[in-house]
Amino acid sequence: MSLKIRPGFLLLTLSAGAAFAAKPAAVPAPPSFGETVEINLVNVDVYAADPKGNPVTGLRKGDFQVLEDGKPVDVTNFAAFEAQPAGAPADAASAPEDGWNLVIFFDNFNLHPSSRARAVRQLREFLAREITPRDRVMLVTQDFTLNLRLPFTADQTVLARTLDELDRLSVHGLEIDQQRKQAVDLIMTIQQDANSGPQPQSCPLEIATPAHTFASARRQEVLRAIGGLTTMVNALSGVPGRKAVLHVSDGLPLKPGEELFEFLIALCGGSGLPPAPPQMAEESPSVGRRQLAVVQTPSVDEPEFTKETYQAASQAQMDAESYSVLKELQALAAHANAQRVTLYTLQASGLQAPEASVASYGPQDRLFQFPAIGTSLRMNNRDSLQLLADDTGGRSILDTNDFLPDLARLRQDFESYYSLGYSPAHSGDGREHRIEVKVKRADVRIRYRQSYRDKPLLEKVVDRTLAALFYGFEENPLGVALEVGDQTPGASGNVSVPIRLKIPLFKLAILNHEAEGVFEGSLRVLVAARTPDGDSSPLRQVAVPIRIPRKGVLNAMGQFYLYTLTLELKPGEQRVAIAVRDEIAATTSYLSRAVTVGTREASRQP
Repeated sequence: MSLKIRPGFLLLTLSAGAAFAAKPAAVPAPPSFGETVEINLVNVDVYAADPKGNPVTGLRKGDFQVLEDGKPVDVTNFAAFEAQPAGAPADAASAPEDGWNLVIFFDNFNLHPSSRARAVRQLREFLAREITPRDRVMLVTQDFTLNLRLPFTADQTVLARTLDELDRLSVHGLEIDQQRKQAVDLIMTIQQDANSGPQPQSCPLEIATPAHTFASARRQEVLRAIGGLTTMVNALSGVPGRKAVLHVSDGLPLKPGEELFEFLIALCGGSGLPPAPPQMAEESPSVGRRQLAVVQTPSVDEPEFTKETYQAASQAQMDAESYSVLKELQALAAHANAQRVTLYTLQASGLQAPEASVASYGPQDRLFQFPAIGTSLRMNNRDSLQLLADDTGGRSILDTNDFLPDLARLRQDFESYYSLGYSPAHSGDGREHRIEVKVKRADVRIRYRQSYRDKPLLEKVVDRTLAALFYGFEENPLGVALEVGDQTPGASGNVSVPIRLKIPLFKLAILNHEAEGVFEGSLRVLVAARTPDGDSSPLRQVAVPIRIPRKGVLNAMGQFYLYTLTLELKPGEQRVAIAVRDEIAATTSYLSRAVTVGTREASRQP
């Protein structure tokens, strides 16, 4: 969707400039303005637990040390939050004031039906028990595209119903199992054909092609999941309060397809000799979990190989490494830290091995007859989940079929933590900075986000504007009133929709320029729109200078600054989000309105 203006510019038309309305009956005294300094405060939430995983309370500011990029910083803000007993009144000094913003992300491309059913059943119980009216839960699924299944809500009935609906959607874990089996079968066919030809050839170069094909396709599926998580992190960036994403999957392979390259090592052995039968393979205790030792039974009369062979021992691990998504996962974790979004991961396969669903294929399915390959695949799938959680200060729920105790600890994280704040020497440099927190007590284990990005000021405003657009969040310290005017036909079938902003001048910072005989202010207006199906416009902005002659400034302070912008929108339901920022006072209002485009009477409900 695009927002058009007249003439030809992409978003805004200034159809009217400034005007002054009638003076209100009662006018508050205008504030005095001096130099405005915007404080840049970095907050680090620290979760402290004893060796058994129970929250540790009673720690004080002096028990912690914070380092940024390896250098100690002074902790200027400190607060300790503790969970309140059931039925006890919330204490503002010891309980979080804001609700929990939790996104549950079902990765249907990396789930089996039984795994998701288990996760849905226990998540339904968890939400019914733990979610309070001040919390907000969103449900999304990663299918071929990212789908918002339920916007933020605390309605238990709606949450339960939507979870039931999600459990009936398609998942693709079995398809991945089948594709892996087909790749193994093709590898064995290539091997058998090469050995049975007029010139026997074990492990020709093309034997690695099925592994490469599977690994490439699998990597794209993992990147799709990472892209979906990144989109959710972006969407949450401007949402106020504590924010978390719970990623539900059977795991994301750190090196997609690695199990097939390990099978090639077991099959080919790197020696060019015909492979031993699978039952003769054994794990070597001395080479680590990612390598295999194969007991070979060499032929008395070894064939002379006339074609180049696939040197599995030296090449397979390098081939597997080429499909690694480690950098992409680390980038996602750093991005989540920049947006102050904590990532939690739930391995829905639980104690059941990922390959268990293919165990019924029969004796010809050789891949998982090597125990170390099954172990490698399990670790490959879980390593990524642990990385995302650890790097963002979250938790990973792994190797269990009973998720409820660990899900309860997610809630515990929200209610019991320490908030450490410090002011860095830089402000809005746009760079990523490493965070390290140390605690003086040796028996305390802590978790926290490992980095943050010092966002430029305007980027923060953009984030909050998009939050107003997608979630309807509003904040209006400037007291801006928004009205939708009469709509008229626009160009190319669009509709011209005037949006009038009414801003009390006494709330703006107006500075005296004696040399020019005027008082000046500076506003910045940002605007974007979206349809219910998710089609949204680029966010645009415009600078709005304010100049008031000195002789009229006293009268002006009791009036309003009127600013009209005209949006050209497609007919239908739209949501418009507008930010009005006072650049001098560093104060911003965020407004969101639903508009029915194409009728003379526009909807004005918030």
